[in-house]
Amino acid sequence: MATSSTPGKRRPRIKVPTTVPVASRDAAARRAAAAPKRKRVDMLKGDIVGVAVLITVVLVVLIAIAVPLRNYYSGRAEIARLEASIEAKKEQKADLEEQFERYNDPEYTKQEARRRLGMMEPGETAWRIIDPRMDVDAMTTQRTDGVDPDTPWTTILWDSLREVPEVPVDPPAEEQAPEPVEQ
Repeated sequence: MATSSTPGKRRPRIKVPTTVPVASRDAAARRAAAAPKRKRVDMLKGDIVGVAVLITVVLVVLIAIAVPLRNYYSGRAEIARLEASIEAKKEQKADLEEQFERYNDPEYTKQEARRRLGMMEPGETAWRIIDPRMDVDAMTTQRTDGVDPDTPWTTILWDSLREVPEVPVDPPAEEQAPEPVEQ
């Protein structure tokens, strides 16, 4: 059989049309034009979802950290309060120790015995200064309730519990109606 082809020469290929009918081409163009918009919408949705996930993660971390932080700061406040209390107790202890040391001094003890108890050492003379305007028989307080001074206190107490003092009651004041206002 004889071949019409020569070696080294290629056979021409048949071109397949690369264009499609008009209706198909228009649909393909519409799909191609819509594809970037869809990608943009998908990217925006992806960005929104990413931001939402990020916000959610941040909120979860804040909630997880909030309770330990609150406990930490309340503990620090409690420690500060207790340290202040300890410092106040130390100051009070120092004052009491100083007072204790003062009472160990015999001169201070004698001075306080004179001042508080009116005690005198043997050989000392106590002087009381009395106001010359005072009467010897005058009482410093006067009873104005009309109770006999010879009445025993138990009777006075019992009578005060048994008797209810009469309190004068004022009659209620009649309320006057406001005068009508002419309009």
